[in-house]
Amino acid sequence: MKCLHISDTHLGFSAYRRVSDEGINQREKDCYEAFQKVIDYAIQTKPDFILHSGDLFDSVRPNNRAISVAITQILRLEAEKIPVIIISGNHEQPKLRETGHIFSIFDHLKYVYPVYKEAYEKINLMIDNQKISIHAIPQTRTADEFDNQLRCLHPDSKSSYNLLIAHGCVQGIKAFSMNEFNELFIPKHLLDSTSFQYVALGHYHSFKRVSNNAYYAGATESLTFTDAGEKKGIIEIHFSEKDVQLSFIPLETRLLIDTKPIDCSQLDIEEIMKRILEVIDQIKPKDKIFRINLSNILIQQYRSIDFQKIRKKSEQAIHYEIRPQLLNDLTHVTKDEVKIGELSKEFQQFMESQEMKEKVQLIELGRYYLEKMVSEKEKE
Repeated sequence: MKCLHISDTHLGFSAYRRVSDEGINQREKDCYEAFQKVIDYAIQTKPDFILHSGDLFDSVRPNNRAISVAITQILRLEAEKIPVIIISGNHEQPKLRETGHIFSIFDHLKYVYPVYKEAYEKINLMIDNQKISIHAIPQTRTADEFDNQLRCLHPDSKSSYNLLIAHGCVQGIKAFSMNEFNELFIPKHLLDSTSFQYVALGHYHSFKRVSNNAYYAGATESLTFTDAGEKKGIIEIHFSEKDVQLSFIPLETRLLIDTKPIDCSQLDIEEIMKRILEVIDQIKPKDKIFRINLSNILIQQYRSIDFQKIRKKSEQAIHYEIRPQLLNDLTHVTKDEVKIGELSKEFQQFMESQEMKEKVQLIELGRYYLEKMVSEKEKE
């Protein structure tokens, strides 16, 4: 018996300004193409079933193009009679029940099992005269509701295999947290349980083994610079009476490059510019996304960088950024420059002094938008 574990396809995700020849945001198109490659592989290899562990879509209300891509590709699996179990993730879960759920578009399909009603469901499949029980925990609005659904888990002793599929970060392991709103936590002891032959996890965007039988498949496309240098793909699992074997199947995706920092502490502006341009030459920007990091740079040096020359040299890239780590030597800057250069830091200090829920997530979001604003300003 064979199955594929897919996760975090984020259909409808978009970023940056570059559009394709068809007028579609290039990063949005990248996610569609990665998803199509997954379906191509499934049709070619014909697994007995597919598990999608959440965040099929990037938002609660995906655009029409994202919906069309999802239906078109899943109908290809339907035509091949390949069962697909899809649970909702935090990105597509509405905050209000009255909103309705995008997964309802799959309710009428015979071989698709959408799990999105905030309640534990068990899907039983018969494959080669063996009963396979798939225990699915979808996204819920609160952590308490999620915990209540986890308590409903009851492996079926009459099944040949019991599998668990869930979306969230592993409790107590900060590395698997994405610092996103409505992030839920999965108890570590549940993943160590021998009751499940395989646990398919979603939410964390990197391929990762959590325990002997629990894995994150990771996202199918790199979405942020946190993913730079990583291979994206899916997991193929083979079940037999003796054991469970799996392999990571990589996909060809857009290359993201996050460069090693250029130490500017002993460089003048001419040398800094020379180093930046050398790095860009090494990257070969065409169709790539990259970020150049500058460490220990004075504010007045950073503001003297020839961004126009960098823009011209990088014009064939999908996107690029220059990220400075400003030198904390305030004797070298004017009062006005301190205000500008320390904006992100001042925001974080202010937020840390406040008493509020989800403070960490708000700080991350605030710093992201401040850095994005600076990046966009540089390109004007």
